[in-house]
Amino acid sequence: MPSISDILSYLLSAVLIFFGLIFLIASTIEPMRVLPGIALMGLGGLIIYLRHMLREAEASEEKLEAAVIRLAKRKGGFVSIADVSSELNLPVELAKKILEGLERKGLAFLDFKKIGDEGVEVYRILGASEEES
Repeated sequence: MPSISDILSYLLSAVLIFFGLIFLIASTIEPMRVLPGIALMGLGGLIIYLRHMLREAEASEEKLEAAVIRLAKRKGGFVSIADVSSELNLPVELAKKILEGLERKGLAFLDFKKIGDEGVEVYRILGASEEES
């Protein structure tokens, strides 16, 4: 189901494109109205394109989070940033961002006992270990 922001952005785009068409039709009488018409239509199209790209990025992030959870299940519920980076072939910054995102959602947390043992940040992914199942 589309969110309110989706609906508002598509509505704004439709209004901009509509007025762009009005300006283009009016340009048959006054040629100076071509540029505003093209600009309004372009802006409406740009909003639709950016909204689409944002939704794709969100879906991509969700896929990466699911891959991290699967990796954690294979590794007994614990993963480090290096594990995620190397196993999923991701840049370290992106691996850290995904793990921090899971932590913000309450699906992961830093395991300080493992950090003390291994010397690197180790995240425990909730629901990924067999002990919790």
